[in-house]
Amino acid sequence: MKLHRSAIGAVLAAAILVPGAAFAAGYGIYEQGAAALGMAGAQTASVHDASAAFYNPAALVRLDGKQLYLGGTWLRTSTSFAGVDPYPGFGTSEEMKTGNFFPPTVYWTNHFAEHWAYSANFNAPFGLGVEWKNPDSFTGRDRVTKASLQGMNLGLNLAWAANERLSFAAGFDALLAGVELNNIEEEVIPGGGGGKANVANVKLKASNEAGYGFNAAALWSANDQWKFGAYYRSQIDVDIKKGEATFTQILTGNAPLDATVAAILPAKQTDVQTTLHFPAIFSFGAAWNPTPQWTWEADVNWTKWSAFDSLALKFPSSPDLNTSIPEEYGDSFRLSVGAEHRLSSFAYRFGYYFDQAAAPTESVTPLLPDANRHGATFGLSRNYGRWTVDWYDMALFFENRSTEGQERDGYNGTYKNFVNAMGLSVAYHW
Repeated sequence: MKLHRSAIGAVLAAAILVPGAAFAAGYGIYEQGAAALGMAGAQTASVHDASAAFYNPAALVRLDGKQLYLGGTWLRTSTSFAGVDPYPGFGTSEEMKTGNFFPPTVYWTNHFAEHWAYSANFNAPFGLGVEWKNPDSFTGRDRVTKASLQGMNLGLNLAWAANERLSFAAGFDALLAGVELNNIEEEVIPGGGGGKANVANVKLKASNEAGYGFNAAALWSANDQWKFGAYYRSQIDVDIKKGEATFTQILTGNAPLDATVAAILPAKQTDVQTTLHFPAIFSFGAAWNPTPQWTWEADVNWTKWSAFDSLALKFPSSPDLNTSIPEEYGDSFRLSVGAEHRLSSFAYRFGYYFDQAAAPTESVTPLLPDANRHGATFGLSRNYGRWTVDWYDMALFFENRSTEGQERDGYNGTYKNFVNAMGLSVAYHW
């Protein structure tokens, strides 16, 4: 008998690949501004509040005065799974606990010379929360039962206006990432007719580690009706050097099995090493103002997912646990279209986006059931003197994703997902 000693590596690998999906599927978080999300995030060329620090810093020099922006989003997620033969079998039905997440956004913008502006921001552009119901009996428990990942970003941007129509920006990002993952190891019960028993809880936890990157942006107003924007974010790598993996035995009551498990269960690992990769992203947008009251925009975002062809995990204290896991993700894109109509006392917005799945079929797992998705958004805005309040709501519909019998570990079936997001921001101008 042999424990699946690389199981923790497989679970960690799946989680590591989630964060890079922030702008091109996965469980990343593109909800970084209520006004922008009212237009389905299509604001690379037309952003006009402090969330420019995220969507296009080159627009900072086009903002008036100073702005302090506080906001957040309530993300509510639901996921279900229906199995197929041979494993976990037709008739198998699993469900995640409803997820509730509240990523914050804080932006500060200001001018310090006629043609110069800057911003400082704190936000959460990456995150993951997974928890399957009934973990002790969940059929995918040897892959994952519960997982969380946090990616908190501190950013600084500097923008310069070359003239009235052309501006540029560059910035620096410090990303703090941490991860916690849980799964349950199983073993065949001797003489039990092939039945399995839960024999160990496996948990990996890595405290916040930092990675650094840069960004660059441009904004061009071709005339009074057309604007074009572009924004590049570099890949950020976060090196995990002191991840902790613990293996806690679950007694089965079968003395020979418990004794065997106790003899081969790995000791606590305090030096697990790997790298969290957050891929490079490029965004291009074109905005059209047919009248002073209307803005229409279309954006295309491209994410360099092909960086994830494989992932190496090292356990220096127990080299036999080392593993390299193939993933073979592909580059993906996101297409967003949105509109804003400004009236005398308020503005309303609406939009649609399509997000292409990055994960190949064999990498669709209980931790990342990635799929193409379609988002529909609506938003409202109102000014109260120096105050501006923005609100949006988004319904995110995932296409059903089948593993088509190709899942790498043999856990096959169809996933269904749905996400609702509601966000609010308050900005003060002076």
